[in-house]
Amino acid sequence: MEKEMRPMTTEMLKKGYLLFPKALFEEQMNMKTGEKAADAFEAFVFVLTHVNYSTVTCNVRGHLFDCVRGESVLSLARWMEILGWPRNRTRYFFNKMFDAGIVERVANPYVMHIRIPDYDFLTGNARPKAAPRKKKAAPVAGVGEDFCIFWKKFHDITEHPKVNIGRARREWKKLTAGEKQRALDNIDEYYDHLNNQKYCKQAATYLADKSFENEYDD
Repeated sequence: MEKEMRPMTTEMLKKGYLLFPKALFEEQMNMKTGEKAADAFEAFVFVLTHVNYSTVTCNVRGHLFDCVRGESVLSLARWMEILGWPRNRTRYFFNKMFDAGIVERVANPYVMHIRIPDYDFLTGNARPKAAPRKKKAAPVAGVGEDFCIFWKKFHDITEHPKVNIGRARREWKKLTAGEKQRALDNIDEYYDHLNNQKYCKQAATYLADKSFENEYDD
């Protein structure tokens, strides 16, 4: 079983940092075949080298938002390609990074949006804080607002009639926080893998069947 990374602590920060060229790392990783990231540490370095170096404006289905320095809006499928890992392992890695505070979620109803805290000093562009304190993650949305975000995104993507909202809301309440996040993140993936879009489920059935947990071969 691979070792998991520990959250950064004050003592760890006192050790300082080693800087190396991004191009050199990419060259070494490109020489590997099959599984590109051997463990969580290598996977994190991949994430570190694939987040934005500068702010860009993104357009997702007509919705404009900024993805700033140290953030990424790459899909889970794209991270699978980068790491050379299957879906379950990639998802497990990011969930552990979120739990440890090494990578953070950015509230975004349209895409998987992540941030590396203190990206600047990890890349040698700023000094680390003397005594970082562990902060509680801010809620993604207020009570009921998270369902509204899901409801809007689901129908923006599928373009299906907005029906059975009462049942959908009841199914939403049954989900854990992690399931709600995956239900939101995986709408695109679910819809894109339908053989025929006319057989797309209603939002309530999508939630009840937990179709957001579907696994695909590609």
